[in-house]
Amino acid sequence: MTGHGTAATRRWSRLPRPAGAKVAIAGAFLALAAIAATDAAPRAVAVPPRPPAPQPMRELRFPAFEQRTLPNGLRLVVIERHAQPEVSLRLMLPAGKLYEPTGKAGLANATADLLTQGTASRSAQQIAAAIDGVGGSLDAGSGADFAYVTASVTSDQLDLALELLGDVVLHPSFPAPEIERWRHKSLSSLELQRANPGYLAEIAFQRLVFGTYPYGVPASGTPESVRALSRDDLAAFHRSHYLPNGAILAVVGDFRPDQALAGVERVFGAWAKGAAPRPPALELPAWPRQKVLVVDKPDAVQTQIRVGQAALAYTDPDFFTATVYGTVLGGSSSGRLFKEIRIKRGLAYGAYCGFSEQLVSGSFAARTSTKTVSTMQALRLTLDEVAGMARTPVPAAELEEAKTYLNGAFPLEIESAGDVAARVLSTLGFGLGREFLDSYRDRIAAVTAAAIQRFSATRIHPERSVVVLVGNAAAFGPELAKQLGPFETIPAAELDPLAPDLRRRPAATGDKAPPPRPGSGRGPGG
Repeated sequence: MTGHGTAATRRWSRLPRPAGAKVAIAGAFLALAAIAATDAAPRAVAVPPRPPAPQPMRELRFPAFEQRTLPNGLRLVVIERHAQPEVSLRLMLPAGKLYEPTGKAGLANATADLLTQGTASRSAQQIAAAIDGVGGSLDAGSGADFAYVTASVTSDQLDLALELLGDVVLHPSFPAPEIERWRHKSLSSLELQRANPGYLAEIAFQRLVFGTYPYGVPASGTPESVRALSRDDLAAFHRSHYLPNGAILAVVGDFRPDQALAGVERVFGAWAKGAAPRPPALELPAWPRQKVLVVDKPDAVQTQIRVGQAALAYTDPDFFTATVYGTVLGGSSSGRLFKEIRIKRGLAYGAYCGFSEQLVSGSFAARTSTKTVSTMQALRLTLDEVAGMARTPVPAAELEEAKTYLNGAFPLEIESAGDVAARVLSTLGFGLGREFLDSYRDRIAAVTAAAIQRFSATRIHPERSVVVLVGNAAAFGPELAKQLGPFETIPAAELDPLAPDLRRRPAATGDKAPPPRPGSGRGPGG
């Protein structure tokens, strides 16, 4: 909920990706050991020991927390954890790309990135020296829905952490030299990303799924939008979106609650409230059949594949069913996509799927990449596996494996103070409460095969999905047209996620956009 490109591709439940490399290495050593044993023993065949049965889950209660609301609307969450002498602070505000004005792609990212680069009383160097001097960290960033400002220090430096956090949030100065430094860095990064087929696949996929809704726009913007952003844009976005009403601050770690409350009131008590921002009305493209787009890179030796659709908001009643569904289909190296595409046929290094984690609407995406010659085979397998989830119930053993994986990983997400703060804020920020955290494992365990099959049949629609391929169109295009019908082709150099038809406008005034490539269909609206 992965949001994309940047956030773009995060998985819904925020579970850590499995340590596939470690598994692969372990498997290689086991294979070598088996070969050595075969060579040494004439014909003896060793029977591998039966793995032990999984142990019952230990009871897990999410750490207790207190909530307070300051008169200006700032919500404070206090969680004591005295195992380590550290404190983590995490402030979340409704200031993600969801709230960017039209034509200002990258503004939310820019505003968050520049918070720590100068305030009314401190330069970027002074801010860095203050936090580095106590061995702490201070960071800011933004995602699809929210901006985050975080600080981590030892317990005896809580007051300093609050002071620095308050300074960068309340008094950023957006110095011109720092803006230009950020702009140069962002443009260099975008230039590198444009050469990455995976990035092109993500921005094209999200744009087709969400249309012109802010979720469909790259969080990092485009070269054109980044060049156009001004200091006035940053200051205006900060004034209208960095407000106490709508913000939540979590303080987690080794401290006294009265100390934290006093510090928060001292630093943030005078923060003036304003009109809380509201998300724009959701309007999504309606595809009556599969929408297939090929981003043509003639020099590519592999094809990036994305298949998916608009899906669920984080608060959807089907959240837990969707989480288990995604794990069975492609949440790890035990998922069906990985087994079919990677293990059985060796067509890709990995094949996964997941749901984005967003406030208004999420997306579902299956992702893989393969050699050009096997493009259609990998795509067909992906589509078949997605469709197959609706045809037959998930076998009991496969279902239990997925639920065990999810429930076993959940405690790993709340090991550190920062992990706990992030989990609490995402839950509260999406309008959910304590019961969501406490019931997580029980509700995962309660998901049935029938529920997954119903979800697949009614909420996932491969016949109307968005399909994006980035690769050598000439090599697989004829077979693609034969199997899936008309599709559109856009040269990689012309792809522009901010353009109505995804095509970059010619630089010369009055020039017309190039026509669609032969046999390509009518375009993104077609």
